[in-house]
Amino acid sequence: GELSWQRQWQALLVGARGRVLMNPIARSRSCAGGFSLIELLIVIAILGFSAAMAVPGAVSWVRGLSVRNTAEGMRAGIERTRLEALRANTSMTFWLMSSGADQPLDNHCGRSSTGTSWVISVLNPAGSCLAAPSATVDPMLVERWSGREGGTSINLVGTSAAGAAADSVTCNSLGQVEPTGVQLAQIDITHQSGDGRRLRVQIDPGGSVRTCDRDVAAGDPRACQ
Repeated sequence: GELSWQRQWQALLVGARGRVLMNPIARSRSCAGGFSLIELLIVIAILGFSAAMAVPGAVSWVRGLSVRNTAEGMRAGIERTRLEALRANTSMTFWLMSSGADQPLDNHCGRSSTGTSWVISVLNPAGSCLAAPSATVDPMLVERWSGREGGTSINLVGTSAAGAAADSVTCNSLGQVEPTGVQLAQIDITHQSGDGRRLRVQIDPGGSVRTCDRDVAAGDPRACQ
């Protein structure tokens, strides 16, 4: 009957288990192996699936970090320009510079409203971005920063308050933005992939500077004005 069949099957299982336990080689393999091949394959599949799910998020995070680092680098450079103008009691300029897309800053540098590097100096630093800091020798360089320090594949656009392309902002001895010429009023920063945050560095005519998020709704302190 059905009950007799079940008992016979249980007896076979018990007998097989006993033979494995009595066999020292089989018992050693069973204890030492830890995982069967099937169990190991399942674990590998789970890890692979988890990694595949995590990679897109990690890539997006790295891209967002590059945007943030570039924005903070720009903000810090403009603040340093203002402080140097106050300290030296003279006009000081923050220049957006480029030595080529994603290239480190060098003496082939030129002014660019899309440059991801910057130089603080009294005179135009084009072709002299690696000059030693000096208060007397052209371009009277104070500090420089290479966009490669922030990240790569960054899109950057500098514009004036009127929306025209701009690559520099000059602070006078009072720490205020010079009222003449085409002065940088904002710098928009995104990743070339279109992924990640869209940040902006805003420069007030009084000389203050802040970083804001273009995708944050009005009323949020992180929103752009």
